[in-house]
Amino acid sequence: MKLHKPEQIIEHAFAAEKLINVERAYEVMDKYELSGIVASIPHNIYYISSHSGIMQWMGRHFSTFAYFPRDPNAAPALIAHGTMLYHFDYRPTWIENIKAISGPRMDASGNPMFGEDGQPLASQRPGIWKVRENAEMSRGDKIQLAFFDHYTDRTVVNALQGLREAIVEGGSAHSKVGFDDPRVGHWLIDMGLSQMETVDACNIFKEIRQVKTPVEIELLRAAAQTGEASLMSAIGQIEEGQSLAQIEHNFSVKWAELGGTAKWLIANVNGINSGTIERGDWMKLDSVGVLKGYTGDIGRTVMMGDPPDELARRIEANTKVSKMIYDMIRPGMLYMEVFELFGEMMKDEGVENAVAGPHDVGLEHTDHPFEIGTGNVPGDLPYTELRFLEGTVFTLDMPYNEIGWGTTHVEDMMVVRKDGCELLSSGDTSLKVIN
Repeated sequence: MKLHKPEQIIEHAFAAEKLINVERAYEVMDKYELSGIVASIPHNIYYISSHSGIMQWMGRHFSTFAYFPRDPNAAPALIAHGTMLYHFDYRPTWIENIKAISGPRMDASGNPMFGEDGQPLASQRPGIWKVRENAEMSRGDKIQLAFFDHYTDRTVVNALQGLREAIVEGGSAHSKVGFDDPRVGHWLIDMGLSQMETVDACNIFKEIRQVKTPVEIELLRAAAQTGEASLMSAIGQIEEGQSLAQIEHNFSVKWAELGGTAKWLIANVNGINSGTIERGDWMKLDSVGVLKGYTGDIGRTVMMGDPPDELARRIEANTKVSKMIYDMIRPGMLYMEVFELFGEMMKDEGVENAVAGPHDVGLEHTDHPFEIGTGNVPGDLPYTELRFLEGTVFTLDMPYNEIGWGTTHVEDMMVVRKDGCELLSSGDTSLKVIN
């Protein structure tokens, strides 16, 4: 069965909003003189394409790639398996240039066929699913067929061949290209792109992602609020003698109920993430979960019973000082300046040994560039050189651990605006007391 105008049936599959900050990407690519960037890591593929594909999440590494060219007139590309195209029905992309992997074309004897350039030829049709003749087709059947029809004769034999084709078409075959996994670039050189220069772009992707788009900020707002709701739900269920594992379980259940996935809940009593909470104990709760690929990172301190004065004073000071610092942060301010200010201002409040470390939050828990290996990777900034940017989403991470006394934590998410910070979570870092 051949559908008439299959592209009309699947046009919704290309209607996703862009996550990638295009202007920021151009700016950073120009900084490193890149003509394109290639994503092979799942969250970077999602960032470029807005598509969260099945193959990349099931651990089928290098089965999916996304290519973003510096030339605004060149076509970004997404390389995905042909039998998985139907997933674009509910996980759309904005990239129309999809290289559909179909496997090798076979001759009548079942042997793979090769072109004049010696490269294997791709099977002409992306899907190998059998089609029942004369059947009444459902919406889902028509969508499947529409994808197969739309990409017939527009296939590639494997993921690397598709990526090679995209890079050539995008004008990057004779210049610098950044790869979040440098091995991929070397494989392409072995496939004939000998004039291409590969650049390790692990931190370059992070540098681009430091400035969130409005779409990303709203996703992070939802993740922050989901994380806080899940944490407060777990806190509301705490009982004397409850295991810390049960608190984490309750947190995870609420995340799932709200449509996301819990990643972890560090529930420390006396610095240990095991055992039970008893009357007179206080605990640090440091929680992380993911909603639509974006991270929610929230921390609170919980007391079972009447809080000692030192604990109450520390949490009150944390709350006061952190709000003062949020009001001071502006684009261009160094992260280390905030780190140093927090310690000094907490001392003024009578609290010693207080530490607060800002870190970006986004597709990863730690979403800013950081030193990797030898420190020679492009974009590999020392923490002392990081600056807040307009559109940076971050937390001020304020854990405290003292053996023989206990642990505390408060943490909220916010976005840097031109004239200050905007909270994405509630900012209610008061001590949570359970009587």
